Amino acid sequence: MKKQHIKWILFYICLDQITKFVINLSIGIGHEYPLISGFLYLTDKQNYGTAFHIVEGHMLSVIITTLLSLVLLISFYHHTEENDTRCIHGILLMLGGLGGNLLDRLFLGYVRDIIGISVFDAHLILNIADILLWIGLIIVAYTIIKQWQNKSK
Repeated sequence: MKKQHIKWILFYICLDQITKFVINLSIGIGHEYPLISGFLYLTDKQNYGTAFHIVEGHMLSVIITTLLSLVLLISFYHHTEENDTRCIHGILLMLGGLGGNLLDRLFLGYVRDIIGISVFDAHLILNIADILLWIGLIIVAYTIIKQWQNKSK
């Protein structure tokens, strides 16, 4: 893996960890700070599962799954052509996101979710690592679909 790519992954992990730390110091566990009334708020919630609190209480399974995901993503990275920068950066975003949440799970036993979004009756609580993962996934999926479409022409 290129040194500059490792630096990007570490930057993403640090960004995630620093925002969680700052929110925890500023707001405290369980409290909320509204940014856009009724829609967007800062909070500090402890998530003992995965996204949407799925698989709650099975931390070892989640950690093993995360480690396997990291291995698969690193393998995918090594099989991606060097000039496919969009796909590579998507993979780096996902590695940073997985790394940020993995650190929480390993050292705290839970993931710190800090951003709340409310739309109608749906409430989503996430963190920077989650956002990095989703953006990376969208970038990689888009890139693969475009490459597949180009090959089928």
